[in-house]
Amino acid sequence: MSSLRDKLRSYGRQSGGKPVRPAEPVRDCARYFDRTERANYPLPDVLPGELLYLLTGEETADIPLSRTLFLDTETTGLSGGTGTVAFLTGIGYFEDDSFVVEQDFMRDYPEEGPMLTRIGEKLRSSDLLVTFNGKTFDMPLLDSRFIMQGMRNPQPDISHVDLLQCARSAWKIRLSRCNLASLEEKVFGLKREDDLPGSQVPRAFFGFLETGEFMYVEPVLRHNVQDIRSLPMLLAELFRLYERPLEAAFEQDIYSAGRVFEKRGQAETARKCYRAADRGTMSRLSRLTLADSLRRQKEFEQAAEIYEKMIVQGQGGLFPYVERAKLLEHRLGRPEEALALMRKAVLLCGPDQDEMMAALQKRMLRLYRKCEKRGRAAR
Repeated sequence: MSSLRDKLRSYGRQSGGKPVRPAEPVRDCARYFDRTERANYPLPDVLPGELLYLLTGEETADIPLSRTLFLDTETTGLSGGTGTVAFLTGIGYFEDDSFVVEQDFMRDYPEEGPMLTRIGEKLRSSDLLVTFNGKTFDMPLLDSRFIMQGMRNPQPDISHVDLLQCARSAWKIRLSRCNLASLEEKVFGLKREDDLPGSQVPRAFFGFLETGEFMYVEPVLRHNVQDIRSLPMLLAELFRLYERPLEAAFEQDIYSAGRVFEKRGQAETARKCYRAADRGTMSRLSRLTLADSLRRQKEFEQAAEIYEKMIVQGQGGLFPYVERAKLLEHRLGRPEEALALMRKAVLLCGPDQDEMMAALQKRMLRLYRKCEKRGRAAR
C-alpha cells in the first residue's frame, strides 16, 4: 500500500490547475513551487528606504528586492493562541526573471519542526519581510511555534512591512473594507474565482488529517499561492501612490496619502495632497485637515483663509466660524473681525443648539469687552 507521502506527491498541482513538478520533501516536509514572470510586478530592483519609511515609520536603508521575503501562513485556527498551528507556510521571493512561491506543507504535527526550520533559514537570509496582517497574526503565531519547538526566530527584528496596516492608511476612506480580496478587485482589478474562504481553511486541513485525501487541502494551496502573489502587487501599488500621490485617480487616496506624509513629518507634501484632494465629497474634510496642518505649522493667516473659504461656501456649519474667530482673536490680533464673525454665527445658530448658542454668546461677550478695552486704549 502506498504511503501518504507518495499519495501527496502524486496529487501535486500548481495554482490554476497546471501540473507542477512535485518537489522532494525537505527534511520530511512536502514542498510545492509556483513561478510567475517578474514583469508582472512593477517594483524596482532596490526598494528605496524613504518609501519604506512611509510604510513602516522605521528608518531603514535601501533594500534589494532580492533580499525581500513575502510570507503568508494557513493555520488550524483564526484566533491564534498556543493551540493554533501553521500547517502551511508560503514564501515568495524574486529570483532572476521570476517571482517564486515555495510552500511547505505539514502533513502531520511531527512535521512542524522541519517546516519551521525552513522558514527560519529564509528569514535569516532576508533583510525585509512583507506580510498581510503579519504583525498581528502570522509572526506572533510563528514566534510562539518556534518557542514550542525549542527553536528561536533567527530574525526577530527584521524590517517588516505589514500591508494590511498600510492598505488601511491608503485606501480605507475609499474602500471601507481592506481585506485582501477586496484590495485585489478594487485596487488592481483582479477578481478571484472559486477561492476558498479563509474561514474554511482549518476545516480543510482537519478533513485531510482524517481522510488522508489531498483534495481537501489542494484549494488551500491555491488560495495561499494567490495571497502571496498579491503581496508584491500591493506593495507596488503603494509605492506608486507615494511616489506620485497627486496623480492618484481618487481624491480619497490623495487625501489619505497626505495623512501618511504628515504622520511621517513631511508636512509640505501633505498640504499639497490636501489641496489636490479639495474636490467632490472630500472637499470639506480636506480643507479642515489642511487648516489644522497650517495651524500646527503656525501659518495662521493661511489657516484663517481656509476657514473663510468654507464660510463663504457654506461648508462645515458653525465650526469654521468658531475656528476662524479663534485665530483672529488669539493669533492675528483682530478681535473686531472675530466679534463680527460671532454675531453672524449667533444668527445662524438653530433653536436646538442651546449649548452652541451659549458658547457663542460667551465668546461674543468676551470679544466685545476686549474690543471696548482696545477702543478706550486707542483714545
